[in-house]
Amino acid sequence: MPSWPQKVERVSDSISVRQGSQVIPIVPHVVRRHPSLAVRGVLVEHHAVEPAEFPEREPQQHNFFMYTSPAVRAEIKSPDFSGLRWIRPGALWVMPQGCRHEVRFEGPVEGIALAFEPVRFDHLVESAGGKCSTAIVQSLAASPPKIEHLMRALGHESQLPSTHDHFGLECIATAIALALSQHARAIAIESSKTGARLAPRQIRAVQSYVVENLDQRITLAELAGVAGLSSFHFLRAFKRSLGVTPGQYVLDLRMERARSLLMTSNLTVAEVGVRVGFDYSSHFTRAFRRAIGTAPSTFRNGF
Repeated sequence: MPSWPQKVERVSDSISVRQGSQVIPIVPHVVRRHPSLAVRGVLVEHHAVEPAEFPEREPQQHNFFMYTSPAVRAEIKSPDFSGLRWIRPGALWVMPQGCRHEVRFEGPVEGIALAFEPVRFDHLVESAGGKCSTAIVQSLAASPPKIEHLMRALGHESQLPSTHDHFGLECIATAIALALSQHARAIAIESSKTGARLAPRQIRAVQSYVVENLDQRITLAELAGVAGLSSFHFLRAFKRSLGVTPGQYVLDLRMERARSLLMTSNLTVAEVGVRVGFDYSSHFTRAFRRAIGTAPSTFRNGF
């Protein structure tokens, strides 16, 4: 099973648009972004925009933006829909690559933005048995419940301390791509009762890979490759087989390894964090406290 290449033809650290002859970030102020995901063709950002008017532009990626701020009125002009309308919390604006639009917001807007490089999105859909080059139609409507839940989970995950591979974010983003494709009927919806599960040998291979690489960057494509599946199929089969998402499973193992190192080694807290995949000591401390209920130093002093 071929895996997704680690680099794409054009890598941008931010969700971007072509405006006139320039390619610029889609909004002037990004509260939070995760640029290390860009090499995997995925971009996740938290946007906060003051009342503003944006001239005609074209997204450079397939862009999905869910509003989380109070209702605001906006004037939108595009080939697909135009006019003055209220945009309410939970509304999802789908902006495919190249869809021309201009917009004027009458009030402040916040939300979570997810974008895929088109080649990455097509690869995901095709690897799940879906239609290649799925036509994504520009739209602005209330999010389907499953997609709204996943988008809110993405926003929540993006605010948590993360390992350097942002594995949890990648898993949620892939699940959103799956849900969007199923909603558009580009991919068949499998029954959770009849869907495939991982074979014991696949589970053992994945578990061994994770244990051996807890201090390294782990990607969904790598784990899927170990199991011999596409990212979509692996994501679904893993959850059915082990009862948790791959992101939660990897985090649990990292915390288990951290507890062991804190109890049995003389490594500093920062060194333990690096051994379990965290670049920053502060991120490791916050993640450990959230998972275990106490700070790493306090946990160590208890033994």
